[in-house]
Amino acid sequence: MRFFSVLFCVAICLSSATTQAAPHPGTSSSRLLAPKLGFFRSADGFRLHSGDSGWLQAAPPAGNQTILTVYRNPIVNSKASLTVRVDRLARGTSTDRYISRWVKEYPRFGFDVLGSQPFSQGTLKGHVIDLLNRDSKMQLRQVVFVNEQRKRAAILTCRDTTQDFSSTLKSCNSIVRTFEW
Repeated sequence: MRFFSVLFCVAICLSSATTQAAPHPGTSSSRLLAPKLGFFRSADGFRLHSGDSGWLQAAPPAGNQTILTVYRNPIVNSKASLTVRVDRLARGTSTDRYISRWVKEYPRFGFDVLGSQPFSQGTLKGHVIDLLNRDSKMQLRQVVFVNEQRKRAAILTCRDTTQDFSSTLKSCNSIVRTFEW
């Protein structure tokens, strides 16, 4: 009787382990390759994910070659989003020079610069630029991470209407905190 009990337990253990296994490891049905929702890995060497934001990752707008990925608020009719793009830096461009050039350019594009300051996130150095679009009344926060060895700048842009921006910012910050080169 004891032999059959042990045999039954072994059969249960083996069958539960094989029911979730892929027929061939590394194939599309394998857990190894299962997609991680909200996780983005760039060919430029950085990664980020939706964190605790509850936001959904979406495809970049069709025809837009500069935006790599988008995170959207799942609330219907929300205008909140976070876009991710990469700039290639010209030879010899420092982080300070790159940031100061953009801060000077924003007013030409209809933006008022509300503030700009550097920050640290672990070992990463970043820069925050707060903006207000005069025409659309949209508020933006751009977080810029520059990797001088790779000659790349990753720009994460959080946007929403001015009236909803402060609550949106919490979700955006949750995503930004996951950024890693």
